[in-house]
Amino acid sequence: MKQIVFLGIKHSGKTTQGKLLAAALGVPFADSDELLVHRYRELYGGERSAREIMTVHGAEFFRRLEAEAVRKLCPGEARVLALGGGVPVNPFLAADRLKGLGFLIWLDVDAETAFARILAGGIPPFLAGDDPHEKFMKQYRERAVRYAAVADLRLSVASGAAPEEVHRQIVRELKELGMI
Repeated sequence: MKQIVFLGIKHSGKTTQGKLLAAALGVPFADSDELLVHRYRELYGGERSAREIMTVHGAEFFRRLEAEAVRKLCPGEARVLALGGGVPVNPFLAADRLKGLGFLIWLDVDAETAFARILAGGIPPFLAGDDPHEKFMKQYRERAVRYAAVADLRLSVASGAAPEEVHRQIVRELKELGMI
């Protein structure tokens, strides 16, 4: 099985769908944010969340560490992976490196739906300051271009769709493509 990789904007359901698919396929699940936190712990000690790493050390440090964590992945492993929303636009990762990770599925969720989900969890550091909504919308537009460029499959996710419904749609698409 080729590694299956979920990408999409923050709160598009990558981790939820990744865990559901990994369980259904009986393979391990990994999340790039967790890999980043693990890499931070290895290099610097201490416990920090991905959000704390970004807040304390800044965006460039975060992106370099994120790129390092992603580069350590072995694409030949049978696994399901969820990428952080910014991984595909990380300036320290080339597009061919992303494509080499496996079969990339873009979970394309409506921008307003994603923003509402973000608000529910609190404004992250990269949206803090004046007009977080406009910052997010700009980021969404920029990232959508990159997601479209690297994704092998674009899956539009309805704003009210239950996770199980989206999971069934993913499985159906992957079966039709002969991926599973």
